Amino acid sequence: MSSIRYPLLLTICASCSISLAYAADDNTNKSPKPETAAEITSKVSLVHLGSIDTFTITEQGTLAGRFLLSALDTKDLSYAKKAKEIYETIIPTEHYGGEYTALEWFCDYLLGNEESRKQQLADRYHKSFFEFFSGNDFANLKEYLNRKYKLKKLADSGTEAGRDRIAFLEDFILFNNPRREEWEKTSKIFEALKIQPGTTIADVGCGPGYYTFKFSDLVGPGGKVIAIDTVQEHLNYIKSLTSKFDIKNIETLKDREDSAGVPANSADMVFMCSLYHIIYTTLTEEVKDRFVNSLKAALKPDGRLVIVDNAVVTQGTLPYHGPHIAKELIIGQLYYYGFDLAEQYQFIPQRYVLVFKKRAGEDTKSVTTSH
Repeated sequence: MSSIRYPLLLTICASCSISLAYAADDNTNKSPKPETAAEITSKVSLVHLGSIDTFTITEQGTLAGRFLLSALDTKDLSYAKKAKEIYETIIPTEHYGGEYTALEWFCDYLLGNEESRKQQLADRYHKSFFEFFSGNDFANLKEYLNRKYKLKKLADSGTEAGRDRIAFLEDFILFNNPRREEWEKTSKIFEALKIQPGTTIADVGCGPGYYTFKFSDLVGPGGKVIAIDTVQEHLNYIKSLTSKFDIKNIETLKDREDSAGVPANSADMVFMCSLYHIIYTTLTEEVKDRFVNSLKAALKPDGRLVIVDNAVVTQGTLPYHGPHIAKELIIGQLYYYGFDLAEQYQFIPQRYVLVFKKRAGEDTKSVTTSH
């Protein structure tokens, strides 16, 4: 679920296992090496990228989307009821963490009464999400359904502009889903991180601001959140809400492929959610070196690098609907960039939280890949 997009390099096949042992002869690393052997319990790959921006559609998911679109077009709520019934069936069995719970949320709104609708929109960010998709007679939601499930061919279908548009809408649905807490247990992540007022956080790959706005509330007026993304439309949305709600502690920053762009020694925490799998699989070694070194430079000496990403699940467990990467690959790779794992958490089988600290003496040291 990342809104930072990089060109996919088809050179992944051998790099995953090699990077665990890479630079094993580097005697400059004084910290004990982590246990990086990833347990293989099934035929599932330790790292899977698939499509970065939009994911596989299914027959039942498409049918539910078609019914929801019909409800919006005709105002016939029997279609919303049919869509809702399908979502109740497929949410437990496919596309974990995908768009279904957000689309079911819209079904519930259409089928609800005045009081239930009021409750759905009580959170100002949920209401902003709703307004984005419901404006102009649900124009953006209708467009998303048509593009996602290929229900209608639009003028820019198959073009780069069309692909960028569905990627943007997909990011918006997945990031700011009002029911994200239900599947991700986001509140448990915040409890574990114990974010203090006055903290400066760099939210790298912030998308349309799901974590950004939650961080803003936690750090308070004495803190700061730097919302960083490559997609200007996401940053524009964040800026529109900071203006609307008079939020003073959020800054936006458009980054580059090879640098997060955060000022040196400025961040108490650098945070990335569902992004590192892209860094691991698609960046050349040289670009990856510059990017990871930029994260390290941004951190204060006692700062934390927090990586939330998608786990390889055991056989029989519903996997996350998109990319995944074994956490051992990240832990092993970042060791050679001068990061040590300090804490780790896993509140659901499909997603883990890794907390890294810079190794002593690594404040200004850049690590590059030798060939």
